[in-house]
Amino acid sequence: MKRVASGLAVFLFGLASLGLAQSLTPDEILKKVEDQGFFGTGRGSLYASFVVEIQEKGQPSLDYAFRVWAKEYPDGTVKTLLLYAAPEDVTGTLFLAHIPEEGSTRMWLWLPELALLKELVGETERKGEFIAGSGITYDDLARGFSYREEYRGELLGEEALGAYPTWKLDLFPKASGAEWSRIRLWVHHELYLVVRAEFYDAAGKLTRVLTVPELVTDELGTRPARLRVENPVEGSWAEVAIPERSGADIPDLYFVPENLPNLNLLG
Repeated sequence: MKRVASGLAVFLFGLASLGLAQSLTPDEILKKVEDQGFFGTGRGSLYASFVVEIQEKGQPSLDYAFRVWAKEYPDGTVKTLLLYAAPEDVTGTLFLAHIPEEGSTRMWLWLPELALLKELVGETERKGEFIAGSGITYDDLARGFSYREEYRGELLGEEALGAYPTWKLDLFPKASGAEWSRIRLWVHHELYLVVRAEFYDAAGKLTRVLTVPELVTDELGTRPARLRVENPVEGSWAEVAIPERSGADIPDLYFVPENLPNLNLLG
């Protein structure tokens, strides 16, 4: 099992000895981070529920609830289905992603109010926020911490980040056109969880900060209890909490785009 990925947070780890970690290159560290995914279980399938609080400057906070199902297939493809469970105006909306081991990810939205099944194919659609003001895009949801294709890593050394022993890395674009001019990661030394990430725009300005305030252990392993994404320029933030997670067996029909209008997942 290499990954069960979907966005918002890294939720499981693969333990490695300190001696092994010390021998790793930046690319090998990033590969281990990537293999954790966002909601990764180290197993073939995963169910999780999570809630998101959004705060935009000068606006009342908004609360959302989601459920996510993810499954890895023998060819390495990961399929992830995300259900909008609250608030009422988006309840029943579904986001589906097929993430191959190599090649392009495919994404779909089912919008029940419009009875519309839409594949997200353009860059604008894929980079759109899955919740307005969250700073998290549909592409983030699908890809997780998958940066090795577009960015090269440089290991800056080790650093204690609060209670976490971490590897500190800088990522730089391999070619023009990348979303970020630099990404700085703090990766847990043994767990390979990203516990802090900073994202710098084309002008070199820090415009997104991801932090993990707390780690917890559940039946599947160690994961962040919460994850926070902040935009220091706009003064907005989003915080994710995960009340439930399990290694449930998931029917394949959940991941067929044409089936999305017929799924009843709110019960």
